[in-house]
Amino acid sequence: MARILSCYFLDDPLSDDERRLVEQALLGPWAKFRTSATALAEKRVPVVLPLPDASGSFGASPEQRAGRVRGNLRHAGIVGDAGRQVVWVMPRDSEWDAIFQFAIREETGFAPYVLQRWFRHGEEIVRGPARLVNTQMLIEGLEAE
Repeated sequence: MARILSCYFLDDPLSDDERRLVEQALLGPWAKFRTSATALAEKRVPVVLPLPDASGSFGASPEQRAGRVRGNLRHAGIVGDAGRQVVWVMPRDSEWDAIFQFAIREETGFAPYVLQRWFRHGEEIVRGPARLVNTQMLIEGLEAE
């Protein structure tokens, strides 16, 4: 049975080059990271972000902020990916990226593979050639130290 790897994004879907990068790294028997997946399904996460509370805050802790966006992920179908690592396409805003990555980990039990396409260049955030990061492997490496 073919296993489909979910790829969640907020703003822009994968470009052709980004899709090739993800497919080469994560799909099939010769993938860099063994996922046992043979196909990729892109899923847009609703971009209706929560409003700040009365004090202008989105929550005091990362857990509280992530809790406010978990419904968005559930609406996109992340419940079906519980127990599996997924792909997350990093949005331009790094704060929302971190919040969604935390929420994805809470929903699936794994930190995602992150397709990073936005980079800080001095004071600017610029879109550059994409790279794929296995954040679960990074977390496991930190926990082992």
